Amino acid sequence: MRKYLVACLASILLFVSGGFTASAEGLHREEVLSLVQDAMENQGSISEEVRTKEAIEGKLDKHFTDDFIKKFVQANVVKVDGGYTAFGSDFAPYYIPFFSYDKNTEIIYEKNGDYIYVQEEFRDTGDGPVSMEKHVESVTLKKENGVWKITDVKYGSEKME
Repeated sequence: MRKYLVACLASILLFVSGGFTASAEGLHREEVLSLVQDAMENQGSISEEVRTKEAIEGKLDKHFTDDFIKKFVQANVVKVDGGYTAFGSDFAPYYIPFFSYDKNTEIIYEKNGDYIYVQEEFRDTGDGPVSMEKHVESVTLKKENGVWKITDVKYGSEKME
């Protein structure tokens, strides 16, 4: 009976503490990937309708830092009849990459707990109308006022270690 009670208490503690897969920051891999996916959908929704610039910035505020929003808006938001919108593109700057969200998508937790990096290496696509060389795309998350937000998107040639 005592072993059963100890096993139950240990199970409850593991459940409450987030289990073995939680990072020091308390964010599981699945939560990080979900946050990045939600942010990507949020960015894509900007092009669905014409809005005020303030409405676009307000929509992005849920997932992105203020500095990132300024860069994104400057690079991607255009004035149209009745307000502003963003025209999506496969190569538009500051958009979340099309990660596979599987074993190829890596998550790196910075030791001091201030940043989380999500990265994936994309292979050479070879021939075709659109081809890309082997490269790495990454997203940087930073905790801002107690909330994890995206602060940077990078395209490079080397993976972070």
